[in-house]
Amino acid sequence: MINKKVICLLCLTFIVMSLQFSYSDDWYDDYGGYYRVYDVKSGDRLFETARDVTRGDQYLSGDNKMYKVVRVNTSSKIAYAEFIEDITLPEIDELAFESIVFALRNNIGLENFLVQDEDRRVGIYCTHTAESYTPTDGSESIEDGGGILKVAESLKESFEGHGVEAIFDNTSHVPHDSGAYKRSRRTAVQLMRDNGINTLIDVHRDATPAEAYLTELNGEPASKVRLVIGRNNQNFKANEEMAWKIKSVADKMHPELIKDIFYAQGGYNQDLTPNAMLVEMGTYEHTRERAEKSTEFLSEALTTALYGGTFTDQKDGEKEEVKPQKESNAGSGTGIAALLAIIGGGGIAFLFLSSGGKEWRSKVSNFKDEFNSFLGRRKKK
Repeated sequence: MINKKVICLLCLTFIVMSLQFSYSDDWYDDYGGYYRVYDVKSGDRLFETARDVTRGDQYLSGDNKMYKVVRVNTSSKIAYAEFIEDITLPEIDELAFESIVFALRNNIGLENFLVQDEDRRVGIYCTHTAESYTPTDGSESIEDGGGILKVAESLKESFEGHGVEAIFDNTSHVPHDSGAYKRSRRTAVQLMRDNGINTLIDVHRDATPAEAYLTELNGEPASKVRLVIGRNNQNFKANEEMAWKIKSVADKMHPELIKDIFYAQGGYNQDLTPNAMLVEMGTYEHTRERAEKSTEFLSEALTTALYGGTFTDQKDGEKEEVKPQKESNAGSGTGIAALLAIIGGGGIAFLFLSSGGKEWRSKVSNFKDEFNSFLGRRKKK
């Protein structure tokens, strides 16, 4: 009987100690598997994503309709979402915006029309450095460095063409597993610390069929871009505002550029700064050149949204102060709940192994009586 108790306690201790290593933002299954999300009322397909979909995730469609995921079947990878509301994106200052469009159309130089003169610095990195584009790179994943790195480099060069200092860190974070975001977090922190950066862009590509991402921009083949916001981080509202501003500008500049915005369960290191964004540059089924072409237009939209003074709350060069963020407790509620569930389950297992079948049921029954009595006393207070 003593051996059973010892074994049970050791197992419970191991589970609790390993819990902290089990969390991840998300990771893809084998290629070819992806979620399909439908409107729960009409049955129309809303979107597809290779990221994990969970209840509570939200989705802003290309026409600015907000949906919330209400049901998920992880086996079939089918989910359903309900319509919540129509969203009005941040209002653009037309005079400031037109001056920027004039500069772009006449090759005058966007940097000459930006309201923010200083601190125009962006940090770029790739959490999933092996991601690639099969038609161009020959594989969907290349451990030594995927095509996504070339897309990120193209984004860097496009930023620099608009007077924005862009620093791209191509540090490898392979493998593509549940620890990738923890490894890339070190890269993101170093980018911020070493370069005085408060804007971070994590460059990815999706793993769904190509059709939904294919588009043309200025008559040239390109890919649409999905913005991804992590719901489990303290900067969620600021990250959302940033995404809305990017989409507001892009919808006027290049209506086919921003595909949609997905509010996923993870944190994606966006707790590090209010100006953090994850971008999905198309998908692995189309050519890398399409994604590289889109970086030209994405850099225009990002530069304008971040530094152009193009919103009614940014007149006269006013910009929001980026304050240092405290260490995030994102996901702590989920972790605590999981921990309590494991401890509770382990306690029941311990009772069963350390007592006879009848005796453990008696102990559980007594515990329920005591717990109900405790709740009764609490309600009377």
